[in-house]
Amino acid sequence: MPPVQHCLVGLDLGSSNTRCVAAIEENSRLRFISHGLAPVGRRGWERSVVSDQDPILESVEKAVEEAERNGGVLIDAAVVGIGGVHVKSNLSHAYVNLNSWEEEITKEHVDEAVKRASQGPLSEDRVVVQATPLEFSVDQQPHKRNPLGMAGSRLDAQVQVISALAQAHDNICAVVNRAGVRVEETISEVFAASYAVLEEQEREMGVAVVDMGADSCELLVYLDNDLRLVSSIPYGGEHFARDVAAVLKTHRDDAERLIEQYGCVLPEQTPANVTVAVPNLKGDGFEEQPRRLLNEILKARGEEIFELIREELDRQGFANRLVSGTVLTGSLSCLAGVCDLAEQVLDSNARIGLPPRIEDLPDELDHPGWATSIGLVLYAQRLRLHQKRRKDRVAEWLKALFN
Repeated sequence: MPPVQHCLVGLDLGSSNTRCVAAIEENSRLRFISHGLAPVGRRGWERSVVSDQDPILESVEKAVEEAERNGGVLIDAAVVGIGGVHVKSNLSHAYVNLNSWEEEITKEHVDEAVKRASQGPLSEDRVVVQATPLEFSVDQQPHKRNPLGMAGSRLDAQVQVISALAQAHDNICAVVNRAGVRVEETISEVFAASYAVLEEQEREMGVAVVDMGADSCELLVYLDNDLRLVSSIPYGGEHFARDVAAVLKTHRDDAERLIEQYGCVLPEQTPANVTVAVPNLKGDGFEEQPRRLLNEILKARGEEIFELIREELDRQGFANRLVSGTVLTGSLSCLAGVCDLAEQVLDSNARIGLPPRIEDLPDELDHPGWATSIGLVLYAQRLRLHQKRRKDRVAEWLKALFN
């Protein structure tokens, strides 16, 4: 059994399922250990916010226990994803005055400037999830990527701040803690997904990532290798199922099965004479409906989602600037025709983002629905590296102090 402190764990609390992935680092490489998957009762979430902790707690416990049982590990801590329409980014600015013009900028100065910027734009009901520095200015001379060691009297920082509703964030942490798992850190789910599915060149050339979940589609933009935007569209897989259930007059669970078996957002590719058997609301029979009607319902909702994404990109000034196009991930991105529809509406190339093939990863996790979970593990690896470096610096300081 791998020692607890060596196990890297990502915990993705989705509106439909809780996913847990455990891995271990060996010679700077990640090796998959195990995973767990458990469904969540519908009353647990409402618009991506916890409405009832108990069904979510049960789901988290089952997913963690499955990962522990399958991998022979004990999970006591995890990096946890935070998502939903309440998660968003803001550009913030702050500065630090140095003691004298000749003083060199140190890591402490940089950290203080970033800290001040991250606290600036937030109202009392929000909490910082991540703060990503974009650039620095030294004595109002801009475009400094790394100001360490430079001399000056003032350091300015431009920081992209990702924040969430404090209550929603704290409720997720509380559920995870109740399950006996310590929250090492929380990060944006779409950031975690992008961490897993993007190539370095895509970040440099400009790319949008759309994490297509059950309650919402979360949007992230990279340009010039900088994180420029985190936003969301309040529609997802649940809305496709509700649309189908309402129009075809069937139960939502049956609508989900119809979408999974026969769904496509390109109805023109469906022969006009093909039908599907739709269970009626009474549960005692079926009604034959055109398969093309099913897919027309799906196309209408899909077009709406991508049109809203395009409007958001235009509003933020990214129209025609994202050379690498759009990367779709999340379980909903597997719906037939979604990539083609995204290209039509967004007028750019699109691809499906799959998680990286870490060592021993089973084939069933080679699926965009697992991108966020694996991205959380990759982030946990980076977090562990930073912690090690910090400990090494403290050890070197103590050694120098006593020598």
